Amino acid sequence: MKRALIPLLAVLLLAGCATTRPIFPPAASVQEIRQQADGRWRVTVRLQNYALRSMRFTRLQLRLGIAGHPAGAIVTTPDMDIAATGSDVTVFTLRPDATARAALLADTAGNIAYSLDGSVRAGPEPADQHDYPLMHLGYLSPVPGLPDAWR
Repeated sequence: MKRALIPLLAVLLLAGCATTRPIFPPAASVQEIRQQADGRWRVTVRLQNYALRSMRFTRLQLRLGIAGHPAGAIVTTPDMDIAATGSDVTVFTLRPDATARAALLADTAGNIAYSLDGSVRAGPEPADQHDYPLMHLGYLSPVPGLPDAWR
């Protein structure tokens, strides 16, 4: 009986060593919106890698909403490596929808709700890229001392 258990235990121990680390889905949030002189927004999006290994982010496709109004679509190719459990930012410009722009400009004292909805393509290797759905609800506040900036 003991003879049969030793090989079985050895196989179980080796099987435990062969497992790969799971990939936890990434997340995205707005770090800052700055209104430029021409009315466009300079949007800084923070990408968070929750995986336990480095991931290469190759495509970001999002819809931004402000106070329930669609602000516009974001399609960019950040092409960046983010370390395990780390984060980085990508910056782009967006010509916002008039109602979303008016809602953001009308909020001068408090928090204004925003939403990000879409997907990000990422993976540990170029041949192992996957599209992960993203959905984030958050709030932006005017930045004291910086006109036309919200964080």
